[in-house]
Amino acid sequence: MALRRCPECHKKISDSVEHCIHCGFSFKEADLEIYKQKLEQRRLENQEINRQSVKIHLIWLAIFIAVIVTATVLQN
Repeated sequence: MALRRCPECHKKISDSVEHCIHCGFSFKEADLEIYKQKLEQRRLENQEINRQSVKIHLIWLAIFIAVIVTATVLQN
């Protein structure tokens, strides 16, 4: 009897069971396909959030640099 990790709760369970005894995750083919689709959707959403976050960080960096340059010019 081999063990595998449940992708939902990450606890070890037997590879012969159809449902995780800890969280109820189903290992049936149809349910696994739905789970994979949800994971892909989450990955795409997170990728978009990361892109937006990078843009915001770059804008703040540009503002910070502009303030430093302005302060340096005004000080001289």
